Amino acid sequence: MQRRKVPCSRTTTIWLLLWAVPTTANCLSEFLNLRQAGGEVEGGTNNKGQPVNIANATAMTYDLCIRTCGSGPHINPWSVFSQRFSTWLLPFLALVSQLPFGANNRVDNLMTILLNVGSPTLATYSLMLTLLNTRWVKLRFSKITYPNSDTVAHILSKLQQVPLQISEDGGLLASLIVLPENDVWWCDLLVSLGINFAYTWSFANVASICWVAIAFLLTIIDTFTDSISINLSSPSNFIGLTVAFAWLWLIPLVITWLQFGSGCDRVTLHRALKQANRNACVATENGAPVLASTKSSQRAISIAPYIGSLTSDEHRTPPVYNYARLFRWSAAVDTVYAAFTVASQRAALHLPVEGTVWETGDHEFEIKADNRRGSMESVSNYIFAENDQLKLNPNLGNIISSSLISRMISASIGALFLTWGTVGGAIVVAWFTPTIGLSCVSGSYLIYAINSTVAWILLVVSNLLSALWITPSNPAHNINTSQHPRSCSQRLSTTVVLFRWTGKLLAALNAIWLVLHCIFHFSGIYDTCWCDTAILHFGSTRSYAVWILTPADVMAFRYPGVGGTVLACGTVLLFLILTNILLDPLKPVS
Repeated sequence: MQRRKVPCSRTTTIWLLLWAVPTTANCLSEFLNLRQAGGEVEGGTNNKGQPVNIANATAMTYDLCIRTCGSGPHINPWSVFSQRFSTWLLPFLALVSQLPFGANNRVDNLMTILLNVGSPTLATYSLMLTLLNTRWVKLRFSKITYPNSDTVAHILSKLQQVPLQISEDGGLLASLIVLPENDVWWCDLLVSLGINFAYTWSFANVASICWVAIAFLLTIIDTFTDSISINLSSPSNFIGLTVAFAWLWLIPLVITWLQFGSGCDRVTLHRALKQANRNACVATENGAPVLASTKSSQRAISIAPYIGSLTSDEHRTPPVYNYARLFRWSAAVDTVYAAFTVASQRAALHLPVEGTVWETGDHEFEIKADNRRGSMESVSNYIFAENDQLKLNPNLGNIISSSLISRMISASIGALFLTWGTVGGAIVVAWFTPTIGLSCVSGSYLIYAINSTVAWILLVVSNLLSALWITPSNPAHNINTSQHPRSCSQRLSTTVVLFRWTGKLLAALNAIWLVLHCIFHFSGIYDTCWCDTAILHFGSTRSYAVWILTPADVMAFRYPGVGGTVLACGTVLLFLILTNILLDPLKPVS
């Protein structure tokens, strides 16, 4: 008789019913039956893996587990999976949407999610660099008394999301700093950036954070207040605790970006700079300033054009890519800062831009507009004459400084601290959950933390190699082939791109792995003899699965449980305290 084919839709329905209704044998029940039957069954152990009579056993070896329960997973009912997923994972997935995005297309926004989730080390590194750069640039310009010095500090700090290009051709930079007609340019750009890029708190932000915080607190309370069953077969809140710790780094990242007010809309940012540059003025030979647009399309401060794959990440606006713009941005700040420093020093000596008579202002430190006007030659010489360090020089000494290295090291410490402090808490709790040792659960969290760190290292090294061999202050951003052979430059270019894409791919796979790990954990896929016996830690000959906990075991587990909680929560608390210290702003621009 011909066998009738089952329609695809019916097959899917049957599969869902198999998940909804447990069809596998309950391994704990089989173990209890073995204890009750007694006899000469080999494989019974105590909770330390020492052989005992099966009637007194609280655990069993890997071999006995395979014979009793089989080698497959014991899938949880759908009600258990859905309850765990919605309680422990869904709030964090919703909170991911509160991270700053703003890319040009959906693919880049998706990659932003994968980079943040797949490598919290990289996400934290970019955040710490942004905060440290902001504090650094504002502190530097706070010591300068020349007009607009406080304004430019705030502008440069907000322009960390684009690759800056500084140009002195035709006296553009000198005119922008010296001419009083350009005071409006600085104020308009600051207002535009301040209004359009204020990533402020909203009801959605607060609701998402509160949802996660409440779910996390309830998980902790339930874990340490509910009486623990004498067996490990029932759903345990320790599962939720490890999942919460593995995602806990997300809370301080979202809170800090909201406090920092990170703007990340590429289109609006480009429009703000373009609109401000329409009003930029430049000095002329006869001393009468004109709009820079009447001379050329170049501007003193602009966004560098896209050149190729080597600089592609610099043009991606989401703040997670701020690490890729570090060297170019720092070089631009150094150039602008040096120009303002020279102008401030000359003004302190009462040296006007043109002529020898200094017009005294109404106040002691006021610089009258007449002292800041002059011809193109006078304006350029006011800043750049006998000041070679201001020239746009691509030498390595102008790219990497001790201050930049210090910021990179500090940001690296903060990134590693948050990643390993939170995920480390999950590893500790999972490691000491019986059977104690390296298991599928603790091993998965360990793999996630390692992959996060390796992806961050690959991307940072790629950025460093790019900075060492590429001229960040050169508008064309070309490889310096005069110092390095062409073949060597091509190999270096290939290495930079390879490291970058390897790091991104690893981060993307790591993000997917974290979500899949949680699903495996909730659904019971990890509930196999191979995972339950911690075979990764003990090997197949000495591994054993604990099924019955004694009161002593329960009390002993509370210490690593509390330790993991203190580690993860303490890390988040210390990180928020540190970032709030770094967020301490200077006085607002008057």
